[in-house]
Amino acid sequence: MLIPDFTRYSLALLEGEMLIYESCGGGLRPLWDALEKFQGKSGLILHDKVIGLAAARLIVDSGVIAEIVTRVASLPAKKFLENNGVALRAFHVAANILTRDQSAVCPGEVIAL
Repeated sequence: MLIPDFTRYSLALLEGEMLIYESCGGGLRPLWDALEKFQGKSGLILHDKVIGLAAARLIVDSGVIAEIVTRVASLPAKKFLENNGVALRAFHVAANILTRDQSAVCPGEVIAL
């Protein structure tokens, strides 16, 4: 398994051991773009810095991703992914994903609840 290099990208898609997509963008946009670009594929591995519930819902709905490797996942995202058969390897599981200034729960997380 390819080790995530989050100094090089914030999100990457792999097909087996082959890197097929990477992005340095923030928020949900890079994930949305990747899932749209590779719709119709399945069994891909996603490296993403952060996985909240909004991202988890997009991933499950797409049917593209079989496994996720992330630095941080929210507990609601972890439970949702487990219940929907998507493997998750998170270095840290937080109660919720917070905004950049850590003053509130991320709006995407709130809406997805």
